[in-house]
Amino acid sequence: MRVHRLKRLLLFGPYIVFIITLVLCMVLFAYLRREDEKIEALEEEIGHITVNQNGLIEKVSSVDSSVDELSSAIAAISNELSLIDIGAIESAKSNASSVSDDKAWPRRVYLTFDDGPSANTAKILDILKKYKVKGNFFVVGTEDPELQKMYKRIVDEGHVLCMHSYSHRYNEIYSSVDAFTADLDKISALLEEVTGSVPKIYRFPGGSSNSVSRLPMKEFIKVLDERGITYYDWNVVAGDATNPMLPADKIIENSLCDLNEYEEAMILFHDLANKTSTVEALPAIIEAIQKNGITIAPIDDDTIPIRHYTNNN
Repeated sequence: MRVHRLKRLLLFGPYIVFIITLVLCMVLFAYLRREDEKIEALEEEIGHITVNQNGLIEKVSSVDSSVDELSSAIAAISNELSLIDIGAIESAKSNASSVSDDKAWPRRVYLTFDDGPSANTAKILDILKKYKVKGNFFVVGTEDPELQKMYKRIVDEGHVLCMHSYSHRYNEIYSSVDAFTADLDKISALLEEVTGSVPKIYRFPGGSSNSVSRLPMKEFIKVLDERGITYYDWNVVAGDATNPMLPADKIIENSLCDLNEYEEAMILFHDLANKTSTVEALPAIIEAIQKNGITIAPIDDDTIPIRHYTNNN
């Protein structure tokens, strides 16, 4: 009997072992399958978290960039506001649109227009042509073919075409010498391509005394000096920079009330599409200056450099 049982065990034993092994493999396979599914679900969840995190990082970066640009704009506005002589303006309110004949007037007056070309550039040029005077246009870059035509018209009609940066983005231009140089090269190349000549006059966005630059302004002035480019600021502020709704009468007042303080007066206007009151004020300003026998001049080699530079860091 025992021998018979042993024979039976030997006969069926391998099959039993095989079946047990197969069952164990199936159990193990099922277990591994469940674990793989858990891992895949976890990886998918991690993927969603990563995507959301990247989106959040992009949003934070966008907010940081907007804050930087807003800070730059606020600093630039504060800088220009600091240059306005409030006391002088208040004392001249009674003569908002004219200056009395007994005042000592400057030898020459320069009309300078920043930030163009714009939809108003042609109107400004028409006014200057009517009164037979020359202006000075500190332009920025534009890809608009119609506005680029204004570069050529400025030159063709005998006005002075000057550079005011390509992008006019303070936080980019003043971030490094390389960034400033690249921007300068870009506006210089554009104006040469359109007009056939390279301007040698520059005005820093926000002026040479701006409070936005991350580096001492002397670093950027050095770049201009190496290229034979002269920079000019201003000594009279029309006031149209910070308030596009400023009435024409106020612009006239601001432009004329301080002229008697300077041998050469350089008035800062802005050539932007929303500066309609600047265009409206321009004829009265020109007439008042011409009435007193003062030359409205283009910037040339005889022009006294008018500069604010005080950044000695």
